[in-house]
Amino acid sequence: MDAMKTGELIARVRKEKELTQRDLAEELHVSVQAVSKWERGRSCPDIALLEPLAEALNLTVTELLSGQRGEVPKEEVVRDSLRFGQKQLGPKVRKWRWLFFLTAVLLLALVLRRGYVWVRDNTELLPQRETVVRPLDMTNREATLAHAAGKTEGYLYQVDFANDITRCSFQWELWTHQGLEHSWNAGEQERYEAGRHKMIAVTLSTQWNSPSLDYGISLESPGGVVRLGLNGALEIPYKGDGYGRSSLEQRVKVDREEGVVLLALTLNPEMRFLTRDMADAASGRVQRLPEDEQTAHLLLRMYCE
Repeated sequence: MDAMKTGELIARVRKEKELTQRDLAEELHVSVQAVSKWERGRSCPDIALLEPLAEALNLTVTELLSGQRGEVPKEEVVRDSLRFGQKQLGPKVRKWRWLFFLTAVLLLALVLRRGYVWVRDNTELLPQRETVVRPLDMTNREATLAHAAGKTEGYLYQVDFANDITRCSFQWELWTHQGLEHSWNAGEQERYEAGRHKMIAVTLSTQWNSPSLDYGISLESPGGVVRLGLNGALEIPYKGDGYGRSSLEQRVKVDREEGVVLLALTLNPEMRFLTRDMADAASGRVQRLPEDEQTAHLLLRMYCE
């Protein structure tokens, strides 16, 4: 296809039909600039536009390809058509081929990533250099069992112990606007030899108008049973008829020095829970202290060693 000859033919026939470049562009749903480039031989019409362009100018596709009227189909024109189509479609085919290849690579990477995460969280085939903990959803059955045991709330976590970790310990901390006011050692539990992935259950119970908060902390045993482990009661002067609560909501690494906050309770004897004073343990850390002197944060922190 000779771009100059085809462009001259398009311009000549368009003028004969008393069409402007805009008229032709609107009929073909292209820009005026595109028609101008065709007529100046700067570019060729897209192969998909050859037939509608020929119809708009009362020409045959063969005449457009040869750039002259009265041209009848012959082998050279057919060959020219094939070369023209290959020239226009070749880059597009190569582009789509690369897009398909990149899409396949991304999908493979996603599958491998999800497979790695599943193997990491559900098997012990991969080495574990750091201890991580993540929350688990409590089913209705598990919640019912917690209530049957006299507990009003329950929280489940999975801990993936690093290879060198042998035990975990728990500590309650009471923080006020002045800092750490008091801490209670809640005890420690052995990791148990069999298995690196363990479930931890934390249960709470409380009574109205009572400063006492009963708790239970249990670590999964080798047989897959959560044994009743650490139990106790806290006497908290800031506790009123209720409290705000926030627990870990994502998978986090357990810092060997600071541990990780599994649960945070916001206490206020008058039940004035202002947003700025609410403890947020979603990330395993509580950064802000309460500003109100009557408000305190009660944190359950876990350490691994």
